[in-house]
Amino acid sequence: MAHHTNIRLSARGSSPQLPAFCRSRRTITTNVRVSSLQQLQWLLWLLLALQLGTILLLLSGPVPAPRRPQAGAPLATTGAAGATVLSPSQL
Repeated sequence: MAHHTNIRLSARGSSPQLPAFCRSRRTITTNVRVSSLQQLQWLLWLLLALQLGTILLLLSGPVPAPRRPQAGAPLATTGAAGATVLSPSQL
């Protein structure tokens, strides 16, 4: 079974020579637009907010189950403003 490698021995035979694509001295440049950096920044802020929200939910602990009224007790509910609203039988 023959194994082929991209490393060749130099003319002297003592040190390996890298393939041509590794030896090129061409500089590689990448253009980045400011708008793409701003979009990345907004995405990072969104991810940070989601992470903080998740941590706060975990730290808040379990939510207790709502209490069930005892048999024979009058029903009362809480309105939107936090005021207790009585059932019609309590009026």
